[in-house]
Amino acid sequence: MDEFSLFVFFGGLVVIGIFLAIGKWYPGSGAEQVDWRPARSPEVEAELEIDDVDQMIEAQNARRRASGRVEISEDDVRAQVAADERWRQELRRRARTANPPPGTSPPSRAAPPAADAPPHAADAPPRATGAPPPADE
Repeated sequence: MDEFSLFVFFGGLVVIGIFLAIGKWYPGSGAEQVDWRPARSPEVEAELEIDDVDQMIEAQNARRRASGRVEISEDDVRAQVAADERWRQELRRRARTANPPPGTSPPSRAAPPAADAPPHAADAPPRATGAPPPADE
């Protein structure tokens, strides 16, 4: 390398080092330097989240009323989410026992049990995917 290339390379390293040192040891944060504050407080965010959930449940209930099904409440949604989580945990447990990590012994049963549908699947209307339904074997 010639002298000019070395000068440019080490000059760049010095500039980067100066910026890193300023970022590390300068008091305050970048947000304070530019006088930045969040647009909304956490309390307002929580209130908006609650309003969003209420609006989504009301929209679902309007669709359910239109199709002649029973309305749902927030407690029903929470119970449905909890049931889905239990179902996912069970599927994960089954997958771990059916496919053990390499180097461990396989489970003693012949085949893993089939995965069941989530508990609320019978309540949901059929999805329109555009594809024909799967053929029974």
